[in-house]
This record gives sequence, structure tokens and C-alpha cells, in this order.
Amino acid sequence: MRSSERSGSIPDQLVPDTGGARSRWLRAPVIVAGVCVALLVVGGLVATVIGGADSFGASAVSDLGQLVAALGATVAAAVGVGRRAGAARRAWLLVAVACGAWTAGQLIWCYVELVRRDEVPQVSIADLFFLSFTAVMAFAVWPSGGRHTDRLRTLLDAFIIGMSLFAISWATTINHVTSETVSAGALGVVINLAYPCGDIVVLTIVLLGASRGTHERSSLTVVAAAMALIAVSDGCYAYLSASSAFDSGSVTGLGWIAGFGLIGCAALAGPPAPGSATRSGSGPGALSGVGSAAGAGISFQPGPRQGAQRGSATSMLPYLPLAVALIIIAANRYRDGSDRVTAIVVVLTFIGVLIRQCLTIRDNVTLTRHLENRERDLQRQAFADQLTGLPNRALLTDRVAHALEQHRRNLRPLALLFVDLDDFKAVNDTLGHPVGDELVIRVGERLRGAVRASDTVARFGGDEFAVLLEGDSDAVEAGSRLVECLRPAFLLAGEQLSVGASIGLAEVTGEQDTPALDELFSRADIAMYAAKRSGKGQLALYESSMVLPEAADLHYRPLLIDAVQAGDIDCVFQPIIELRSGRVYAMEALARWNIDGQPVAQEYFIKLAGRLGLLTALTDFMVDRACAQLAEWSTRLRRDDLRVCVNVPPELMTDQDFPDRIAIMAKRHGLDAASLILEITEDALIGATGAAAPVADRLRAMGLQLWLDDIGTGYSSLLSLRQISLQAVKIDIAFVANIHTDPEAARLLRALLALGRDLDLAVVAEGVELPEQAQMLRSLGCELVQGFLYAHPAPAAGFDDLLGSPAAETPPTPRRRSGPTATSGRTSRGSTAASAPRPRSTRKTPSPRPES
Repeated sequence: MRSSERSGSIPDQLVPDTGGARSRWLRAPVIVAGVCVALLVVGGLVATVIGGADSFGASAVSDLGQLVAALGATVAAAVGVGRRAGAARRAWLLVAVACGAWTAGQLIWCYVELVRRDEVPQVSIADLFFLSFTAVMAFAVWPSGGRHTDRLRTLLDAFIIGMSLFAISWATTINHVTSETVSAGALGVVINLAYPCGDIVVLTIVLLGASRGTHERSSLTVVAAAMALIAVSDGCYAYLSASSAFDSGSVTGLGWIAGFGLIGCAALAGPPAPGSATRSGSGPGALSGVGSAAGAGISFQPGPRQGAQRGSATSMLPYLPLAVALIIIAANRYRDGSDRVTAIVVVLTFIGVLIRQCLTIRDNVTLTRHLENRERDLQRQAFADQLTGLPNRALLTDRVAHALEQHRRNLRPLALLFVDLDDFKAVNDTLGHPVGDELVIRVGERLRGAVRASDTVARFGGDEFAVLLEGDSDAVEAGSRLVECLRPAFLLAGEQLSVGASIGLAEVTGEQDTPALDELFSRADIAMYAAKRSGKGQLALYESSMVLPEAADLHYRPLLIDAVQAGDIDCVFQPIIELRSGRVYAMEALARWNIDGQPVAQEYFIKLAGRLGLLTALTDFMVDRACAQLAEWSTRLRRDDLRVCVNVPPELMTDQDFPDRIAIMAKRHGLDAASLILEITEDALIGATGAAAPVADRLRAMGLQLWLDDIGTGYSSLLSLRQISLQAVKIDIAFVANIHTDPEAARLLRALLALGRDLDLAVVAEGVELPEQAQMLRSLGCELVQGFLYAHPAPAAGFDDLLGSPAAETPPTPRRRSGPTATSGRTSRGSTAASAPRPRSTRKTPSPRPES
């Protein structure tokens, strides 16, 4: 398809190639050849009229004119061979050979008559070359291929045409030749009969091809006319030779001159215009279209449109020779005066048959046209959206594939935009589907008006559209226009409706490698979802870091299930320090997951565990690992005062069996429940306080401590802090990061510490990374701290020195960020795209919970 010529509504294959056949016949070589042939014919006619048919001058003009015409046809056919390919090339090669054979025979004829001034005998070596022309032409135009029913119909038509032509030839030539040339011997009879009979065969095939409505019917008609002229001249020659009345300067030679001239013109006519034949579903014809590429010669298979659109006149072409034959036979019988009534009855009967057949063919043509129109409608429906009239997914896919091929070949840039209407479901639900359909139509009109005529706007279905931009254009600016064109309100059903659109843009510049079709669609889709996540009514440009969470889930889902079931989740620890003494107060257990040595982003796989319903199993696993490690530390390092913290997802705070499982695990490892600390988020206090309170009370009764993690980042009210039994709160890193430089931050932190003291809650400050922050917290009266200043999350074996060291008034030296420890840096928020699961640096990475 040619993107510069697309209308945007129907595929190029449905657009007819008008005027292509006629324009090919107006080319200069064809005109020049036609003029030369006309001059030869006029010259021969003038010489015959002035000098007489038996004069040497008329003979010379006629013989040389035939030689020049045959030689010209040979050269033109050879030129045609170089301009064609496949079956057409082979067919025109045979035509060139056939014309060359005639040229050789005519050269012998001219030598005998014009050089030696002798009379050419009735049977000569020249006849061998003349008859070779007819034989080779039969192979050149011989049909091949087709279905069985098509071949049967073709044979029947060939029988009708052939028998009709034979009847005509018999009545006018053959009967006379056989009766007049008996004295010439068997060879003379055979040769004289071979001319009209051979012409009948070739002319039958050519007429049959024209009647079947092939793609290049114009070229085929010219060849048919040429063979008809040659056949007439051959018949006249056989008749006059049998009567010993043939003169070389007679007008008989004009038929050969004109016939070969027409063959030359057909050869010089250009092959089908590029794409015209292939768009309709067939290859080029064998004789530059004197047929199709179905075989080595003419194919009688009609094209998908031409077969249906050929008129009744063309369909009646096989019966034209029959009608001529009946008229000639009737005329002969009437002239002879024998049984005139029978002749009249036979003629009238066959005329009735012809009329009946004509009516049948007319009905068939009408039905075929109707079916063709229906097929064309179905094709339009297959490539156009029924509601908006825009191209549908199938047509857009085809055009995008073409654009990618152009990029691969010519580095032609392109861009694909996916457009998804925001809150379209609300329109359908509140105003009804008819209004929704009208909105879709109006949106399509605005999108179409916001791009160039050469760009493609397609509807994918529902409220989804796609736009293909080809060539040099500012794709981002075009996408912004699409966003802006939808901002003005739509007036539908008396309502002012404002609808936005989230647009994803995937651009392929000339410098980039050509992506696969599915990959380009995936890029635009990912960018569109990124635009929706960024707040709707946005344009998002695809970046290589973007990936759909759902796509990542497909890969990681089975791996995480297996890892949790097999216990392949790593447990690392980070200490919580008593700020005044520098002694380790507790160790927080944090979950880590690695695949083949590569860590998976903890925030991602914890959320994935929540979507898979694995948080309960993952939390029980982490509690059990933490209890086992705490028991080992307590025994080996004699730290009976050490505690371990584990994060608990909100849903477990309403699980009535959770306290029992905690008690079983603590008892199995010989621990006092008072040495366990469970950290819950503010999510546990929203809407489920009534169900969470009994579980919290049972845990507290066992001696466990309950801490509230990341206070200030959730949605709980201060009243919720007292609705369940809490012993401490952890202040999020956001409140600690700037306390050493920002007086307002220090003032807010002071208020939070005062609130903790007033509520009789211990306060833990997270994200302490600098000594200045630790000093500020000490001056504000903070009791417990945690952060990279003291240690990074690491396996248990890395904390023996820290856990075994005596209390110190100053914080221990920060550990290097190496080995199994985490790296620092903030977690990026508010990105327009979901990042692929990969290690992401955080100042504090919690253990399993939905929001980390």
C-alpha cells in the first residue's frame, strides 16, 4: 500500500486502478509502430491499385512490407521479453521465435521472387517457416491451470469456437482447396490445409482467452485481431493458390502486414502498472497480459473483479463465430437453391438458441455483479469499523507492517499512538450506550481532524483508538494535539460531556533498529498505561525501562510461588539502636528474594505476594526464621535482652489463628514471646479496627510488643492509635531526612516525639544516615534509631561484632555498603511508568507487607 495515497477508510486493495490499461496504449513506441504499420499498409494498397496485383512493383512493395512487418514484430517481441518476467517472459519469447520463423520464410520468399525473379513453387522450403509460426504461436498462447470445472467450460467454449471457425473456413476455403489441389499431390493438399487449420487453432485459443475476461483483455484483443487478419490472408492465399490465381502483389499481403504490425504493438505495450495486478489478487499476464501468470501462456482465469465485471458482449464472444458460420452456411445453401426451407429452419433454430444463451448469460452477469458488489461490501466491512467508518485493527495492522518495512528498507521514521478514553464506562453507565456510541463517533472525527491526511486513525474497539504517523513529523507535538483536541466538551443528548484521553506514544526514528510488529504494539500499549497511571489526560512517550506489571507478573508469579513453598526467601537483618547507649535494642528481619543470584526488587515481590495470596505463608516463614536466629544469637552471644522485629501485613491483624501460630513458633525455638516485636502499618487501623483489636489484645497478652510502622504516611486518625494496644511508633524517613538543615522539619519531628511521649509510646526514628541527624535526634530526646549510619541490612552472620560489643556513648562506625548489604538512595515515586522488577535502593527496606 502507498501511505501517501491512502484515504484512511478502506484498504488500497479495494480501490480500483482506473485508466491503467488505456494509458499503456498511449505510449510513444506503440504510436510510432502503429504509424509505421499504417504506412506499410497504405503503401501496399497504393502499389496494388496503381501497378496491378501482377506487377513486379506491387509484388516488391507487398513482399518487402511483409518482411519489414514480420521483422519488426520479432524485434518488438524480443524487447517485450526483456520487460517482463515469469510466465509472461516465456510467452513473449515464444512469440519472438514464431515471428522470427515467419521472417525467415518471408526472406526466402523475397529472395526467390525479387532477386531470382522466379515464381515460388506451391510447396517450398518457405512453407516450413510459415507453418512454424502457427505452431509456435499455438504454444505461446496455450492455456494452463485452473479448476476442473473451469477447464471443462473452457473446452466447451473452445469446441464451439473451433467448430464454428472450421465451418466458416470449410465453406469459404477448405472445401475449395481440397477439390482444386488434388492434382498437386498429398503434400500440396496437406500444406494448403495446414494454413487455415493452424490459424483456426491459434485464433480459437486467442478468442477464448478474450472471452474469459483476463486481466489484460486489451492486449489479448489486439493479438486476436492480428491472428484474425493473418488467418484471413492465409485463407485467401490457400484459396487463390488452389485456383492458381495468387499474385504476390494482391491485397492478400496487406492482412499479413497489418497482423504482424498489431503483434508488434501489443509487444511494445508496457506490462501492467506496478501493483495494479497484484492488488487485485493476480499476477501479470503471460503476454504482458495477453493472459495471466497462471501458466506459460494465456490464463483463462479471470481476475477477482474483471471476472465479475466483464459484460455480456464479451461473454457472448465464443458464439460470435457460430453466428457467422450459420449465416455463411445458410447463404451458401440458399444460393445453391437446395432445401432452402431446411436452411431457414436451421438458422432460425440456432438464432433462438443464441438468444436463449444470451439471456442466460445476461442473467449470470447480473448475478455475478451482485455477488461482486456484495463481496466488495464484505471486504470493506473486514477492513473498516462499522460504527465510525475508520480503519479497524486488521487494516491498521497491515499499514503498520508496511510502515515498518519502509523503515527497514529506507529508514523512514514512524510513530504509533494508542488512545484510550478516560472514564468512558461512566458515560455508558449513566447516559446509555447510544450516547456512548455517538461519543465514540465524535471522538473519531476529532482525532481524524487533528492529524495529517496521510496519517491513519483507526478504531481498535470500544473506546480505544490508534494513530499511525509516517514520515518526518513531530510525533510528540502530534500526540499533544490529540490530547488537546479532546479537551473541549462534547454536546450529546443535551449534556455537556468532557472526556479526556490517555495516549501512549511509541516512536521509531531513522536511527533506531526496526522493531517487530508485536513489539511496536506492545510499546505503545505500555506507554498508554503509563499515561493512565500518571493521572489520565496525559501523553506518555515509551521508554525502554517501562514494563506492564501484568507482564512482569507472568514471569515472576510461578517463581515466587515455588520460592515461598520451598523456603527460598532470604532473611536479612538491620539493627535498631538505643541512641543514648549505642547498644542494639532489636534486630528487624527483612525479606529478600534472589533469582540466579540477581535480586528482585523487594517492593515489587512483596506486592506480588499480596496479589497471589502468599503474604500469610511468607510472614509465617519470616517469623519462624527470625525466631530461630534470635534463639541462636541469645545462646551463642548471651544476649537475653535482644529482641527481633518482623513486619506483619494488615490482613493478619484480623486473622484469629495468627496469635496461636506465633505462640507455636516461639515455643518451638524456646523463646519468650516478649522478645518478639510485630510491626504493623497504619493500613491495619483503617476500617478493621474492631476485628484487629481482639487479635492485638491476644498478642499483647502473650507478651509481644506491637509497633506502628511509618507513622504519618498513612490515613489513620490519632484516635486509632489508642484503639489497639501499641507500645511504639516508627517515624518514617521523610520526617528525618532534613532535620539537620530544615528548622521546620525539626519542629515537626519535635511535635511527633512529644506526641509519642504523651501517649506513652516509644518512638523509633528511621532513615538515620548522618551523624548530624543522630545528634539532632539525641537533643530532641529520641530513644531508638535505625538507619545506614549504623548498619545496612545484611545476613545474620555479619552482626556478631555489633551484637557482642559493649555499650557505647557514641554510634558505631558506619559499615561499608558492600557485600550483601543494601545500597542507599530514595525510592522514586510518582513515575509515569511501572519499572521492571530489579534491585532498587531504599534507605529502609521492610519485610513482607503490601506497602513497603
